[in-house]
Amino acid sequence: MRQNYLMAQIEEALPEMTNLEKEIANFFMTTALKDADLTAAKVIEQLHISQAALTRFAKKCGFSGYRAFSFEYTKSLQESEDNFQTFNLELTKRVLIDYDSLINKTYDLVNEDKLQELASLIDKSERIYFYGKGSSGLVAQEMKLRFMRLGLICDAYSDTDGFTWANSLVNHNCLVFGFSLSGKTKSVINALETAKSRGAHTVLLTTTKEKSNSNSIDHIIHVASTRQLNYGNRVSPQFPLLIMMDIIYAYVLAIDKKHKEMIFKNTIID
Repeated sequence: MRQNYLMAQIEEALPEMTNLEKEIANFFMTTALKDADLTAAKVIEQLHISQAALTRFAKKCGFSGYRAFSFEYTKSLQESEDNFQTFNLELTKRVLIDYDSLINKTYDLVNEDKLQELASLIDKSERIYFYGKGSSGLVAQEMKLRFMRLGLICDAYSDTDGFTWANSLVNHNCLVFGFSLSGKTKSVINALETAKSRGAHTVLLTTTKEKSNSNSIDHIIHVASTRQLNYGNRVSPQFPLLIMMDIIYAYVLAIDKKHKEMIFKNTIID
């Protein structure tokens, strides 16, 4: 959807923006605007900013100026109305737009060769461990249960003590996944580094593009993000992690599929 791509474009430009430009970005991302509200004069009056500031903001978002930005925004509004005309409440539309945006962003992040390589590694590993805290800990537990039902030996931990105990067992035949949307959950990152030092293969799923962990972790898989995803106040933070893990799960299932499906059927409880 066009509006999702426009919002994604604004979000991606945020790190390069000044504080004032971020305020302008926040206005466009959080305010339900009509065509009449998009004139430069109206926006300048409402935000108490200059025309130059509005132009700089538009250029940071990749447009030639505010006129081009507002034209694209108008088209996005129309497309949003067409797609969500059955819903009357703006809140309903915003939640659905956020989820659709995460799926669209995932398209650009999927590296099939890399994910297939990981699937092969999962299938060959003696044991698999999943580490995560908070909402990421829920993803760890979910993936443990799903891969166990394919006949794989795995476990999940969501606290620092658990990470420490699990790492006392890892070796070069083990694979350790860490889930951290920010890429800065210290206990998870430290646990991955410890696991790697003991010979285990390590994987981090995160939204961050920073390379600070690239030398201490074998595989970094980027997942989609939306504004304030960590807060979980509109979109479940687990969602982008689960999308990527579901793709990996599908690849693992495809390896000796008949055998894995037989194991899976034996786990079904009536």
